[in-house]
Amino acid sequence: MGRVCFNVVSESTMRRPILAVLFAAFSIGMAIAAPEQSAAERGTELAEHGKCADAMPLIHEALEQDTQALDSNLKRRMGAAGVRCAMMLNHQGAATVLLAWLEQEFPHDPEILFMATHVFSDLSARSSQELMDAAPDSPLVVELNAENFEKHGEWKKAIAEYRVLLVREPQMPGIHYRIGQIILNLPATATSNDEAGKEFQQELKVYPQNAGAEYFLGELARKGGHLPQAMDHYRNATKINAGLPEPYFGLGRCLLDSDRAADAVGPLETAARLAPANPTVHLTLAHAYQELGRKEDAAREFALQKSAAQKIQQNTETVKRNVSGVPAPDSGGK
Repeated sequence: MGRVCFNVVSESTMRRPILAVLFAAFSIGMAIAAPEQSAAERGTELAEHGKCADAMPLIHEALEQDTQALDSNLKRRMGAAGVRCAMMLNHQGAATVLLAWLEQEFPHDPEILFMATHVFSDLSARSSQELMDAAPDSPLVVELNAENFEKHGEWKKAIAEYRVLLVREPQMPGIHYRIGQIILNLPATATSNDEAGKEFQQELKVYPQNAGAEYFLGELARKGGHLPQAMDHYRNATKINAGLPEPYFGLGRCLLDSDRAADAVGPLETAARLAPANPTVHLTLAHAYQELGRKEDAAREFALQKSAAQKIQQNTETVKRNVSGVPAPDSGGK
């Protein structure tokens, strides 16, 4: 599931959608806060003790007030307890709104992100079951089953299920694209690229606005040594979706390989801006600058490439140590 993002410009604009959802979900059974406690404190206390029906109206009341005046710890407790209660009461809208508020108040916070992971996973499972109960004969159930096979790495079963779906819904967007991706994930054969290419081409007949299909056709053409054809596909992809870094990188790399370093700089700079954490993009841009004699720019990109690569390596090693229980070198085993 994708993360819910809120682009909020003020506290008042943040409160309006929150209040609308919470009021609709919890307008019944308003609890009375003790005189010596604020609504936030009493609502949090009730929620933490599992008295969700009484707690949620108080949390709604607290959010109606100026939440910036609340203690940071109380905000965290109230939001987390509110999310748990909303899930227990099956008020899905309130849960996602509260999560969005928490993520704004505590950006990049590990505990909030962990909670969001579980909440959205749970919501996904609930929605999937509801779909199967409400419309068991829907082609969307077939698609969901195919996605589950794909998620668990059962590639051939996923392809077979997607083929069943295409028999029923031959014009459904995205299905040929997924089959093409799966083919490329399977162990390569002499015909893999051709088979995947046919799927991507078929996808564009069904849905010409699929930038991913154009990109992968560009990749297949580049790997086959057909650079002009590859560049056409990359350009098409950038026109469809200017926010994808991969087509810009593919285009820049092809131009660089065609001894057109001056032309390569533009798309490579765009790729670096869109994907600043990708060391390969910085390295390729550094080589383009180098060929043009732009030594300072090349040095900067080489430094960015080194920094990005080190960050990836450090994160990978940290995760490996964390999941294996091996302490960090400087932690002293604590």
